Amino acid sequence: MIKLKNLIKSKIFFNIMADGKSMFPLFHSGDILYLKKISFGKLKTDDIVMVEKNKKRFVHRIIYKTKDFAITKGDNNLLSDGRVYPSQILGKVIKCKRKNRMFSPEDIYLVQSTLYFGEIIKIKNEFENGKIDYVILKGLPIHLYYEKTHPKRVYADCDLLLKKQNREKAEEILVKFGYQKIKNDLSRGHKFLRDKTTEVLYRKYLNGFPVFFDLHFEAAFLMTQLGSLNLLYPQKNIEKLTDDFLEEKRIIKIKGIDFPVLSLSNLILYLSLHFFHHNYTGIFRLKLLDKLIRTSSISPRVYKSSFSELYLKLGKKIIDFRLQNFVYLVFVYLRKYFLTPVPREFFRMIKPDKKTENYIDRLIKQTSIFSSENRFSAGISRFKNIFYLSPAPLYKKILIIFNPQVLYSLTWTIVKLLTNHSHYLIL
Repeated sequence: MIKLKNLIKSKIFFNIMADGKSMFPLFHSGDILYLKKISFGKLKTDDIVMVEKNKKRFVHRIIYKTKDFAITKGDNNLLSDGRVYPSQILGKVIKCKRKNRMFSPEDIYLVQSTLYFGEIIKIKNEFENGKIDYVILKGLPIHLYYEKTHPKRVYADCDLLLKKQNREKAEEILVKFGYQKIKNDLSRGHKFLRDKTTEVLYRKYLNGFPVFFDLHFEAAFLMTQLGSLNLLYPQKNIEKLTDDFLEEKRIIKIKGIDFPVLSLSNLILYLSLHFFHHNYTGIFRLKLLDKLIRTSSISPRVYKSSFSELYLKLGKKIIDFRLQNFVYLVFVYLRKYFLTPVPREFFRMIKPDKKTENYIDRLIKQTSIFSSENRFSAGISRFKNIFYLSPAPLYKKILIIFNPQVLYSLTWTIVKLLTNHSHYLIL
């Protein structure tokens, strides 16, 4: 939480001094934040506001908003602040002063996304010169194409899918441009037992902001640290889905530059699986999905029938790959929080069995899509979700416990819990 000092109020404008890391790297301790009182109706998602709640004052980002309330959260905080009502919002941050330099949050977003976009173009050109077959899974180009403006938050990651045989060449290109590989093995045991590498992550800093490139070698959505979980979801399906993603890509143009992205149905499917991978948390992930559906031809408003050909294609793919248990809740949340125009026929098409529905109902009650978990807890939740939502028969689910990778991870997790080292990572 950012502690606020020297609160100076006037009729419309006031300023405060920030002290804390909940909004770092956007705001630093010692920054002077200039705020303006503004009506609740004019506030938007991603605006940064000062809130007074439970006798505390803090400056956090609006991550969700209705006509009656907003949800705020610090960029670096795991938990949201819950509902914030109009009377609790004191003002919106319009400027920041740091060491005699004045800027607005918009300035930071524009500079950061411009630098990031430049990096993506460099990597894209090198990949194409090196004849690397790839597709953008998610990242700034997709945001720019659908939102038609730069992000209103720091946007730092770009996920690329490419064939395994191009891994070495792709990594050499990233290293050439100053990126460093991030090691995220949990332990030597995990590294030794893992039977495959599904992704590698590279990072470098631009003007103090991190930029990530995540290279995926398959359409992974399970637990990348554990390698194959063939008993819970067939590896052959993942390989087939990977080939499908690479073959069905399309080209979008941004500022006259071509970018290869997933086909529309595959993009919706991937972003849905990505939301599942994050244990159905992160409201901004749903926001992008809603925008994509509303601004594309998949919206039933475009059709006389409420069930478009594209929904049929998407539903068929979900069923063919046995993914309905994983993605059903995504579309439930879209309807609940964004009133996304998803046809009832589509829900009936991908509806899971009653037992799975009961588990999903419990998930809805236990999960806050506005908050996050620490990475240790997230790993435990992810394995539990995969186990219960897996389309595999019960005997295969039981057998997964004897998988060396899983058995080692369960033992490792218990030890860390008993020794209170819950900051470790499980993915």
